[in-house]
Amino acid sequence: MPKVDGRTTLREVAERAGVSIGTASAVFANKTWVSDTARSAVRGAAEELGYRPRERRGGTSTSDVPVTTIGFVSQVSEMFSPASPYFASVLYGAQQACAALNISMNYEVSDPAAGQLPLSVERRQVSGLLVLSHASDRDYLRRIIDTGMPCVLLEHVETELPVDYVRHDDETGAYRATRHLLDLGHVDPPPAIITGRPEVLPAEVRLAGYRRALAERGLTVDPDYVRRSNFDATSGAERMAELLDLPMPPTAVFCANDESAVGALETLRKRGRKVPRDISVIGYDDIAIAAHTVPPLTTVAADKELLGAQAVWHLIERIRRPTMNGRDTRLAVRLVERSSTARPRGR
Repeated sequence: MPKVDGRTTLREVAERAGVSIGTASAVFANKTWVSDTARSAVRGAAEELGYRPRERRGGTSTSDVPVTTIGFVSQVSEMFSPASPYFASVLYGAQQACAALNISMNYEVSDPAAGQLPLSVERRQVSGLLVLSHASDRDYLRRIIDTGMPCVLLEHVETELPVDYVRHDDETGAYRATRHLLDLGHVDPPPAIITGRPEVLPAEVRLAGYRRALAERGLTVDPDYVRRSNFDATSGAERMAELLDLPMPPTAVFCANDESAVGALETLRKRGRKVPRDISVIGYDDIAIAAHTVPPLTTVAADKELLGAQAVWHLIERIRRPTMNGRDTRLAVRLVERSSTARPRGR
């Protein structure tokens, strides 16, 4: 029997309609992303229960709603551990931006494979969500967005979802790194690359930049010179060993992140190879240790703190203007020349 005393809650409406409370809220806020099926179910449930949404005082617009707390979610992965020099800088940049805006940030680790949404989303503890993932699960993201939660993705792109993306211009950065080695004379054989797994978007984009640089010089990519790592020092060391064991080892290697470059340098040291006399090595990211390796690592500098901060700024706009078009923001990168690259010996 419908309630007429005005005490029916939005949660009761959502439960009757079989949707999340976020989706029910989005129906009454006239959000365009809600499906017709969900919209009809919510409106029907509200009519049955006698629910009437509260009027906003003074016609308050979405842009006037204060944002006090946002969430930052990363996947369960060593790559996203706060101990990671890359991740720690991104997280710090986001925290600094929140402090400047006088808002708080909840950090949470999630596991899409487990099926449970982030607790901050289920409990409606945040106004929006930053999602750091190199290889997000699209269905998982869609479930988050279907709750009505505004999202910004870091280092990942999902063009079919109504979200913003913030990433570095990795294709250009990798192109410049490879071109640097080619300009030094590493063309016969051409440079090798140690990149990440195929499902890791930055790894694939950096591989594309590497390929573009070689194609521009009329050079063919040798599959033996393309090695996949886990973007960590251990696998970087292993892939470097594999390259050294080839019949014709490369004279230069582009490591698609600095941590794998650190591992590559360790293998070269153990094998008695001098850098850059015997082989040149270039990294990517410019993490703090890159300037203190032996020798100091030539790398591509990506502003990791800016990545975190820019994501926060985008999220605030997305919260206040939920129907605006998605944005793909790419942050500029730059080559930092140090002592780990030089012309091939004898040239």
